[in-house]
Amino acid sequence: MEILTKICVLILVIIAPVQAVMLTVGVLVLIDVATGVWAAFKRSELIRSAVLRRTVSKMIIYQIAIISGFLIQQYVLQNEVPITKVVAGFISLVELKSILENSNTILGRDIFKTLIEKLGSKNDKL
Repeated sequence: MEILTKICVLILVIIAPVQAVMLTVGVLVLIDVATGVWAAFKRSELIRSAVLRRTVSKMIIYQIAIISGFLIQQYVLQNEVPITKVVAGFISLVELKSILENSNTILGRDIFKTLIEKLGSKNDKL
């Protein structure tokens, strides 16, 4: 049991620099799930366990991708290329797009279109 504890501590020490990135992506996935459930409710769709199971798989794959990117960046490329930021950025954009799509369903209108109309100039309408 002592060797297992040491291995777990070693893994936590190695990934400590990317914990904030992993947490951020995890929060985005949870927000996506929450807005997705809400949007499904608005569309009168049933929430199936298979959909929620895919979310767990997605979360695990995202975290593995971030850790892999970090390890390659840190130990193979010697921090020459910010792979962790690229991977996390891509994942975050995908999740943000999904959150916005769910928000559009929840609110019943396109958020960006409404925002642009509100911020637009009166001269734009001429």
